[in-house]
Amino acid sequence: MSLQAVSPLVARRVFLANLVAQVGIVVTGGLVRLTDSGLGCDTWPRCDSDTRDWTPHEAVSHHAYIEFGNRMLTYVVGAIAVLCVVAAYRMTVRRRDITTLSWIQIGTVVGQAVLGGITVLTDLHPMAVASHLLLSMALIASAVALYERSGEGDAPARFLVRPEIRWFGYGTLGVAGALIVIGTVVTGSGPHAGDLKAKRFDVDIDQIAWLHADLAFLLLGAAVALALALRVTDAPQAAQSRVWWLLAVLIPQGLIGYIQYFNGLPEWMVLTHMLGAALTVVTATRTVFALRIRGDQPREAADEAEPETREPVATSY
Repeated sequence: MSLQAVSPLVARRVFLANLVAQVGIVVTGGLVRLTDSGLGCDTWPRCDSDTRDWTPHEAVSHHAYIEFGNRMLTYVVGAIAVLCVVAAYRMTVRRRDITTLSWIQIGTVVGQAVLGGITVLTDLHPMAVASHLLLSMALIASAVALYERSGEGDAPARFLVRPEIRWFGYGTLGVAGALIVIGTVVTGSGPHAGDLKAKRFDVDIDQIAWLHADLAFLLLGAAVALALALRVTDAPQAAQSRVWWLLAVLIPQGLIGYIQYFNGLPEWMVLTHMLGAALTVVTATRTVFALRIRGDQPREAADEAEPETREPVATSY
């Protein structure tokens, strides 16, 4: 990216690429765990403690390639985070909220790298692994916030729905967060802990799995209730469509969860479920952003945006 000023539309595309990268590294991290490659490298930041610089050779197992490959992807994600900061500062109209959110992307990527090292050095302690995934989900939420705020104006928030519906939306997002937290405990208690010798949480796997299922039902019910509330109160179409996107993720996500549980947790289904968890964070966070607006988009972006974002109710996109 050149150092010349960039339009809000171009900057927003960079922020979207950042969001996609954050979701993608959750999937590749899941692949490391599901292939029992979490300890494919025996140290950090190098892969082999017996050599100064790790290089591929025939004696290295495929687990090392998978684990080290995922580490290298962190540099890609970090580079995109740096581009976010550059784009935020080179926008034609610089905004403090955008620059702050862009710096958060870099800070959390660095935190992820450090947590990844702690995870390896503690031999995949389940608390470290869970924290690693939860920080990824928080980073996805912050990437959504960066993308959403870059498409809005900078005026004070004006709410589009009644206060009780707005708080119900916040509660729905909170249930989604609780579901993700319990999901990390489920994974840390089951067979896919990252390595055959890795420690597990000392909990009953069946009980924690059913608690996870109960929270999934609660989240689904909350999303349905929110969709109905927005419908009967004639809320803007943009807000209603966001909830339908959330339901479009939650329904297959729940089905996959049940099918994988009763079929011995096949790896490909668990990986798909992890992708669904990341998309749940994306759609739930975007739903909350659709409940209010902050004025029009910057003119440079509005002139080139898709027809949907030219509608007044869609300025929260």
